[in-house]
Amino acid sequence: MGSYANDPGGSEGELSERPSLRVRDLLAHPAFAGAHVVAGGVGLDRVVRRANVMEVPDIVDWVKPHELLLTTGYPLREVPGGLASLVSNLDDAQVAALGVKLRRYLDELPPAMIAEADRRGLPLLLLPDQVAFDDLLTAIMSGVLEQRAPVVEQGEQVHQALLDVVLGGGGLEELVDALRDHVEG
Repeated sequence: MGSYANDPGGSEGELSERPSLRVRDLLAHPAFAGAHVVAGGVGLDRVVRRANVMEVPDIVDWVKPHELLLTTGYPLREVPGGLASLVSNLDDAQVAALGVKLRRYLDELPPAMIAEADRRGLPLLLLPDQVAFDDLLTAIMSGVLEQRAPVVEQGEQVHQALLDVVLGGGGLEELVDALRDHVEG
C-alpha cells in the first residue's frame, strides 16, 4: 500500500485543518450513483481536495496530491501494458482515486492494473456510462467546499477578533490572548 493511504487529512480542532472529504463520502453522493470500486477498496478513506480530468497520456506530470482523477480512458488506450505502472505513478503522486468510464476507448481494465491498484490501495472506480463528468466535478468540489466552510468561518472569526483588539487599542498581549481563545490554546 502506498504511503498516501494513511494520510489523516488534518486533525480535529486545528485552525489549519484541511477538508476531510473522503473517497467513500463521494461514493455516497447521488452523482456517483452506479459507480463501483473495482480495486483499491482499502484506500476509500483517502482525502479528496480537488478533481481533474485525465485526457492526456502524461497526466502524472500534471496531477496534484489528493486529486480524484476522472477519465474516459482515451489517453490509456495506447498503453494497456503500462496501466499498472500508471497506477503506481499516480499512487506515488498521492492521487486520491482514479475513476474510469469504459466502453468508449477501453473495453475493460487490465488485470495487472486492477492488481496494482489493490496492492497500492489506490481506489479504482468504474463510473456509469450515463454520468457526465461535470456532474461528478461539481459533486467533488461542492463536497470539498462544504468541508472547508467551517475552517473559513473560524478564520473569519479569528480575523474579526484580532481586528477588534487592534481597533480597540490593544497591544501584543491582548492579541495573543485573543488568538489563544480562538485556536484552543
